[in-house]
Amino acid sequence: MQKLSFLLVEDETVVREGLRALLERETFVKAVYEASDRHSFEQFLTRNVDIVILDYRLVSTNGLELLALLKKQDKAPKVIILTGLEGSELIMNLLQAGVHGIVYKPDGYKELVKTIQKTVDSGSYFSERILDVIKLNAHRWDTIPPVVLSFGEQELLKAIANGLTTKEIAPALKMTESTAETYRIRLIRKVGVHNTAALMAYAFRNGIL
Repeated sequence: MQKLSFLLVEDETVVREGLRALLERETFVKAVYEASDRHSFEQFLTRNVDIVILDYRLVSTNGLELLALLKKQDKAPKVIILTGLEGSELIMNLLQAGVHGIVYKPDGYKELVKTIQKTVDSGSYFSERILDVIKLNAHRWDTIPPVVLSFGEQELLKAIANGLTTKEIAPALKMTESTAETYRIRLIRKVGVHNTAALMAYAFRNGIL
């Protein structure tokens, strides 16, 4: 296996440094660069990196937003997502965005190395757990709801999660009560759930909140 350069994108310092130390011991690793947020990530966009190992949930951004930046590159690297989230909508959104591998954090470092090796050999690799998600959701591939919401939608979700009523949300978000209720109903429909409780579950399951 050829020696590869990696960009490790993780906002938890202990996790990032631990992963870097482990990767640098591998015979296939040429270099490991680090980024902790969008700003430091953007600084590496022009560097020659073979594989990006990207934590999905980061402070002030997320994996899908950074993937969109990578797609603008002439020669985009392979991307392996690390996540502790198991929402099927999130996994399907990541697959639609073109990731080459997805590793659940609880599956450990060996699974990450396996995913790296398989991705280099075959172009992409997805474990049985990911394949099960694909099989169960293949029928709604074209209608899967989004897990990246607008700023206004996120603010509305935060207000609902904090237990505010529509009457309380309206002045907090500088809108009328009827507008706040309309936005809440639209958001419920957008993510394909039936009520506010299901909306909250969806948001936490997919890392929106």
